Amino acid sequence: MLKIQRLHRSVPLYPVLGLLGAYAHAFSIVPACNSSIYCTGDLLHKVQLARIFQDSKTFVDLKLRRNENETLADFARLMENTNKNPSREQLTSFVDDHFLEGNELTPWMPPDFDPEPPIIKQIADPKLKEFAKSVVGIWAKLGRKVDPEVAKSPEKYSFIYVPNGFIVPGGRFKELYYWDSFWMVRGLLISNMTQTAKGMIENLLYLVDKLGYIPNGSRTYYLGRSQPPLLAAMVASYFAATGDLAWLEQHLPTVEKELQYWLDKKKVTVEIDGKKYVLLRYNADRTGKIGPRPESYYEDYRIALELPQHEREDFYIEMKSAAESGWDFSSRWFVTAGDIVGNLTDVHATRILPVDLNAIFARALELAGDFRNRLKDRREAQKWSLANYWRSAIENVMWDPTDGVWYDYDAQARAPRKHFYPSCATPLWAGAIEKADAPVYGAKLVKYLLNSGGLNFPGGIPASVLYSGEQWDYPNAWPPLQSILIGGLDASGNEEAKVLAREQAKLWIRANYLGYSTWQKMFEKYSAVEPGHQGSGGEYVVQDGFGWTNGVALELLQRYSKDLVVDDQSTTTLPNVRQVR
Repeated sequence: MLKIQRLHRSVPLYPVLGLLGAYAHAFSIVPACNSSIYCTGDLLHKVQLARIFQDSKTFVDLKLRRNENETLADFARLMENTNKNPSREQLTSFVDDHFLEGNELTPWMPPDFDPEPPIIKQIADPKLKEFAKSVVGIWAKLGRKVDPEVAKSPEKYSFIYVPNGFIVPGGRFKELYYWDSFWMVRGLLISNMTQTAKGMIENLLYLVDKLGYIPNGSRTYYLGRSQPPLLAAMVASYFAATGDLAWLEQHLPTVEKELQYWLDKKKVTVEIDGKKYVLLRYNADRTGKIGPRPESYYEDYRIALELPQHEREDFYIEMKSAAESGWDFSSRWFVTAGDIVGNLTDVHATRILPVDLNAIFARALELAGDFRNRLKDRREAQKWSLANYWRSAIENVMWDPTDGVWYDYDAQARAPRKHFYPSCATPLWAGAIEKADAPVYGAKLVKYLLNSGGLNFPGGIPASVLYSGEQWDYPNAWPPLQSILIGGLDASGNEEAKVLAREQAKLWIRANYLGYSTWQKMFEKYSAVEPGHQGSGGEYVVQDGFGWTNGVALELLQRYSKDLVVDDQSTTTLPNVRQVR
């Protein structure tokens, strides 16, 4: 108890703000997309509301047959000839005449693909050994490279060019995504595909150099919003695997540039007990014309109609900000009165300070300092001592000593948000605490988790225990959240926490194995109540592939290679769950 109490010290705010100003870099940032075809304007509005495509993303992924000016001029004539009210048939004909399938990506076989990497031999159970080989094999199916035509004629595509081949998540997701890449890079490194992992990281670095940050995904319509800042952690993973100091030195300025973007654009100050703390929130770019998310235009627009006119622009910003979290969408971002769960009209992500965002960022700051020290650049390393401040701010704003857990914080209500989400383990997972105190936190977190109801399911840990109908809520279990909660418990060093982590890993791998054995697919998300079954809810059907699912499965198979066993019974019935008390 004494250890946790001593962490309640606070680092003075104003010297920290001075550091932020002193080390600001002069670099340009590409704001939100201003394309009059892919992001805003009458053409996008009319086509998306006509519901020509069932999935709003389909239209904004199409390629222009002619240039933008010609396309807009032709559309203006259509609007004039139809008194600004073209029929669905006329709009369909216009789209057919002016757009075609993007085909930006061509199949690509990663040159370092290894169908039987060393991890396979480490796995004790024969069935899981074969399962792991199948998962590794999926990398070859998901490899893509950008067609050179995208670089030659970028104005005809919504796709943002990147130079290296990469792994796509799967399904409708035909571009690279920021936080997905973290678990895919991990899985690739485990699969002995170091060159492919390096190329994926360098694609993200390329985007930072070009745009000033990493967008949500490599499409123009994702500009103005990012995703959890895991670039530094990816760089650390690659460096740990290779020890390539020259590569680290080459790319470190770009890693720092990305951290500065978050400091410049996402920080907010809160005051608690008379003391001020700076932390981050998700906050989409507000420049330019604000409207629905282009890839979910119809959905956002229809929901906005439920709100008064003057609230709709704020709603669009809140939806984009929540999408920046990767948790799109969840009760986590609903702000409601009393015990009401809420719905998408209640999304207020910009007022919520998320535990996981700040823990990931604290770790990124620490890594930047570690990188500088490795390069023997002690002076530059000093500025990233900001990590100490960030850990202290997380402790003072988000840690609840009574409940024994970290909660998101509502900056407007000045109150913690006391609901179970697996993100509560991120400070342990990211190492955003004093290492010596990790076992103490781990013990407290175990008690909280066992009382939360979040670990009572045979198919994995759900995103919440609240049913909202949104995909980042009960009953859906998401691979990255398993990685974070299991990894956080294991990293704590507390023995009971480590046992609990191992048991949850067994449940998750059994669920993945059962699903793959039945459908020969790895899903984007799973049902926590029906092991191996795909999840539900959200704006689109469940996707298979799936990049981060493969990465997390390989991570857990590697970590618990000797402990995981799938017996015959577990392929046909629910696995037995031993309660840890």
